[in-house]
Amino acid sequence: MPERALARSRQSVVNFELQDADGLADHINQRFSPVRIEPVRPADRFSMSGTYGQVAGIDFSRGRVQGEFRVFPKRLYDGVFFIFPTVGSLVFHQSRESFASSPTIAVAAEGMACRSMDFLFDTTFCGVVIDRSALAVRMSALLGHPVVEKPIFQPSLDMASGGASALKSLVMCITSPEFGPQLNRASLTAERIRETLVDLVLETWPNSYSEILHRPPPMIAPQHVKLAVDFIHDHAHMLPSGTELAALSGVSLRALQAGFRRFAGASIGAYQRQIRLERARADFLREPGASVEDIALRWGFTNAGRFSRYFKAAYGVFPTELIRRQR
Repeated sequence: MPERALARSRQSVVNFELQDADGLADHINQRFSPVRIEPVRPADRFSMSGTYGQVAGIDFSRGRVQGEFRVFPKRLYDGVFFIFPTVGSLVFHQSRESFASSPTIAVAAEGMACRSMDFLFDTTFCGVVIDRSALAVRMSALLGHPVVEKPIFQPSLDMASGGASALKSLVMCITSPEFGPQLNRASLTAERIRETLVDLVLETWPNSYSEILHRPPPMIAPQHVKLAVDFIHDHAHMLPSGTELAALSGVSLRALQAGFRRFAGASIGAYQRQIRLERARADFLREPGASVEDIALRWGFTNAGRFSRYFKAAYGVFPTELIRRQR
């Protein structure tokens, strides 16, 4: 399979064989961000082979690397790398500390904090990379309400744990010669695989939302919370205050605030903001030619810079990046 086939379509699984670091750098550049690759020792020769798959923002692969080298990102990527070596080691050097993966330790590395990554000792590995926007959208669907804070993952996990072992087994399965090629022809199956990968990560890899995800199904929200939530959804373009919503719902502001925190998992203001962000995101996807300022104003954000920061916190990308991807 030619090297250029590594990064090509929204849904693809390909086998690859690279004889120099330039081929890997080109792939990482196309899918994630520009990088510089250097051998640990000048005389080291590099080669890499394996299977790479991509399904709508989720990347998965297994491969073998001969030689030891370092990868330096020139621009940070807003996603999380889940890595499982079976031989050798991958080391992620982040802003304040380093995390080494090995056959007994899996690592979750934040792309936005990664300063460099080392492939050591002729490594065989498999892994999953999930961008922040995919995590935010799926987390919102699982919880039944918008998420305000991004999930933070425990940086390392014992491979003896059920979660790490299950995730590794799934990646090995979908990159196998028997299964992998089917994903190129089965869009419905590919979408289920995508959701399964994200769900398995969120539910089994310890993160800041683990406690919430493992709670029993929530109790039915009281009527006054339902009234306020319905009004916010039906009139997202309006900006009612908490006091106005409380009056509409027939309770005190304090009672409504407590109800939102218990049943919606956010303050009234944060919930309103996230609903307006969801509407703005839908408009960006539907109207790729629209400007950030126009969409922001449409949904009550008078400061485009602040709106962009809120959007990035909720979906992992700035509005301009989302527009560029759509185009």
